Amino acid sequence: MRLTSMWPGGVFLTFGLWLDRVHDEPALAAVGAVLEECGGTFSGSMFFGPAATAFSRVPDAPGISYAGGRSVRDVRRSVRDGSAYRVSMHLPGVGAAGVSYAATPGERLPADRHPVEVTVEAGAFAVPRGLWTDEERAAAEERQSVVLRYLETCCTVLDPAYAVLHSEGSTPTPSALAAGRPIGLDAYVSRRLSHQLTGMARLCETRGWPRGTFHSGWFLSEAPDQAALRAAWSRPSLVIGERLAGVPALSTPA
Repeated sequence: MRLTSMWPGGVFLTFGLWLDRVHDEPALAAVGAVLEECGGTFSGSMFFGPAATAFSRVPDAPGISYAGGRSVRDVRRSVRDGSAYRVSMHLPGVGAAGVSYAATPGERLPADRHPVEVTVEAGAFAVPRGLWTDEERAAAEERQSVVLRYLETCCTVLDPAYAVLHSEGSTPTPSALAAGRPIGLDAYVSRRLSHQLTGMARLCETRGWPRGTFHSGWFLSEAPDQAALRAAWSRPSLVIGERLAGVPALSTPA
C-alpha cells in the first residue's frame, strides 16, 4: 500500500532533470520549491532516511523508510535537510505526483549524483494517438500543456544540463550517456550544450525556451521517422554524457 500512496494511478508520465548547477541545497528541494511556486503542495507521504545515503533505487535502499500523514512543514523540512528521497505532491492541472531521485541501476550513488524525476499519471498518453477518441484527444492536449509548463518552468529556473520526458522509461545519468545510452525521443538540452545538436530540429518538433530547447519526437507529435531520430541522438548523447561525466573525449583518427 505504501507505493500506491506515493504514486499516481495508471501508466506514468515522467520528466527527469540532470541538475548540474544546483549546489547550495538538495536537488529534490530545488525541484520541490519550483513546483510549490507553481501552486503545487506536498501531500504528506515520503521516503526518508539519513542524509547522504548512497542508493540505487529509493524503495529498495537500506536505511530508507516510508512515512505517511506528515505535515507540509515536516515534509518540507526533510526535503531541505536532505533526508527525503521521494515525496508525494498535488500539482494543479495533473493531480497526484511523485517527486523522486531517479534510479541508477547497478550503481549505489549519493543523491546529488541522481537525476530528479517528476511523475504524474499519463492519462490519454497511455494509449496510442491513433486510438484516441475526441474526448481523449482534448484531454491529452490539456495535459500536454500543463506538463510542458511544469517542465519549462523547472528548466528555466534551475537550468539543468538536460531533461528527458518519457512514459514508463527512465532518466539516464551522464555516465549512462557516456557509455552509449541514447537520451531518448523527448529531451531538453540547455543552451550551454546546444552546439552538440546540429541538424536535430529537422527530425522532430522543437520548442525554444529561455535557457535551452525542448526536442520532441513523441510527446508533442510523433516524429515521421523515429528510427532516424534515435540514430541522430546517438552522437550528441555520447558527447553530452562525456562532457558532464568528465570522460576524456576519444581522439578522432586523422
